[in-house]
Amino acid sequence: MPHCEVTTNVQAADPKELSLKAASVVAELLSKPLSFVTSIVNYNAGMICGGSDAPAAYIMIGSIGSVGGSKNAPIIAGVTKLFSEALGISPERINVEIRDIPRGNYGINGAQL
Repeated sequence: MPHCEVTTNVQAADPKELSLKAASVVAELLSKPLSFVTSIVNYNAGMICGGSDAPAAYIMIGSIGSVGGSKNAPIIAGVTKLFSEALGISPERINVEIRDIPRGNYGINGAQL
């Protein structure tokens, strides 16, 4: 169950639309069905990156498998491109973290996977 959580100090014109676009991009990059992906876009006016409040974003991608090693480079490039273009943030101001979540550390519908 992949997820994409973005925190940014840039207010998206339509956060729901951007979240759907992010979910679609992540689904494609991870070769997962869109119905498996959760996406969240958080706006935080107080965000600081590198000691500056210039436009920035922190993106966390989590997945049970489908990430790690050489798989990460295209994922990082893809989500960086999306949010750079969508929010007008310089790629140098976008940080991406990718987590491979152990199956036993994830739950859905009230149950551990």
